[in-house]
Amino acid sequence: MIDKKFRLFGVVSVVDIAIFLLLILFIWLAFQFSTPRNAAAKADGVKIHYTVELQKKEPGFNGKALVGSDLYDSLKGDYIGQIIGVDAVPFLEDVPDPENSIIRRTPVEGLETVYVQVEAMARITDQATLVGPFEILVGKEIYVRTKDFASPGYVVVIDRSGEA
Repeated sequence: MIDKKFRLFGVVSVVDIAIFLLLILFIWLAFQFSTPRNAAAKADGVKIHYTVELQKKEPGFNGKALVGSDLYDSLKGDYIGQIIGVDAVPFLEDVPDPENSIIRRTPVEGLETVYVQVEAMARITDQATLVGPFEILVGKEIYVRTKDFASPGYVVVIDRSGEA
């Protein structure tokens, strides 16, 4: 079966067969570890609501974030939901009050914090909440855009109940 040159039936080298089998094993292991192994994952298409905080915006900026507008990640262009609500509050800044030895949060004239509520269909696992390929995570910096504006912000609230 194996000749003096370590060829099986005089045709194929045993080393070649071993390398081929190792390659097959490597490919199989790559697929095993790259696919989600979460049996508790909910199915695609769970409706989520999340809120993006946009700080230090000029008064009236919330008029650019129109309810019903599609929202995209401005870095990669991924669709990340539809705007369902917009609220604006005065931007607050920490200012020392030396007389009372405290720090006060005071509004800054001419600036607002805008909260954009977004609705999207997501895939939810124990590890991540994904809208398409984009991961929604509280505290994550996010660069959003519509046809009327683009701005950096942070995800501050996620409702993943699917019933919101």
